[in-house]
Amino acid sequence: MKVAILYSDELKRYDFGPGHPFRGDRFLNFMKLFKEKGLDENPVFKIIKPEYASERDLMLIHTEEYIQRVKRYESRDIDTPLIPGIDKAARLIVGASMMAGEVVMDGKYDSAVGIGGGMHHAGRSREAGFCIFNDVAICAENLIRRYGLKRVLILDTDAHAGDGTAEIFYEDPRVLLVDIHQDPRTLYPGVGFIEEIGRGEGEGFTVNIPLPPWSSDYAYELVLDELFIPLVEEFKPEIIIRNGGSDPHFKDELTQLGLTLEGFRMIGRKVRAVADRVCGGKVVDLICSGYNPTVLPYAWLALICGVSGVDVELEEPFPFPTWLSRDYGLKEVEKVIQEVKATLRDYWGCFS
Repeated sequence: MKVAILYSDELKRYDFGPGHPFRGDRFLNFMKLFKEKGLDENPVFKIIKPEYASERDLMLIHTEEYIQRVKRYESRDIDTPLIPGIDKAARLIVGASMMAGEVVMDGKYDSAVGIGGGMHHAGRSREAGFCIFNDVAICAENLIRRYGLKRVLILDTDAHAGDGTAEIFYEDPRVLLVDIHQDPRTLYPGVGFIEEIGRGEGEGFTVNIPLPPWSSDYAYELVLDELFIPLVEEFKPEIIIRNGGSDPHFKDELTQLGLTLEGFRMIGRKVRAVADRVCGGKVVDLICSGYNPTVLPYAWLALICGVSGVDVELEEPFPFPTWLSRDYGLKEVEKVIQEVKATLRDYWGCFS
């Protein structure tokens, strides 16, 4: 196994300023832990410095008018202020995600991790939810155009629904989006319900799996086994792009889910195992989110360990709550799974 880690210290400039939940030191703190664990010297991993995306790259998804507005720092979303210099950092994130996909498809690496990737709220012509350019969508579109791919699967495990990614590919049957997130009745952005399944030729290719608050490791594992893996095996993607950081952790400060570090590692392992069976192990992992700075580097590393198969000892930085169990919410999640299957059974044989 060879895994590329797309990383640059310049990512720290993706920072919305004091008091904002999204600060640029997250990237430095992750790399500090990565090196403390000796992974920078592990032969499985190779740290690669990404290049900045060009305007042409951005226009794979975004409108020229929007790109120019970002360059003028004309903000239209109070949560995502376009402060001077942040546009360059946003282009670096896009460049990292594009390069992650390319080194995997070129056969240079078995999988690749884009540190800073996963800006899934950005739409074609709007910033939103701390996201400026949708690197997830650009990565997918670049792979489709550059390599002629016909089937790309995106697994979004961020606690928030990936509304920007869903909007961009809502009518596109080449991209299957499987989005596991906290119930949108309880969390931003307020969309991502089961009945949102795509439109036109893309109908059935958006799969939303809204989980009740505090859904646990076992609940996530059941969702992956009952929904994600059967969809992968039927769709037969040529590559899997997973995005999402640490915000489903039980101590995240903006969300209310129940994953532990072992839960994050399990997600990575499940993705790697099914990718090995279906698409030659081709996985792009995009990691950025998380709003407890103490938890964040550990959860990111747990995801990477799962995807890479590298075993690293990781201890929870906070004690597991006595009221929360590893199977919390399992019965409610079983009902969600059955509703998803019933909604999509006309589109997917695995749910018939």
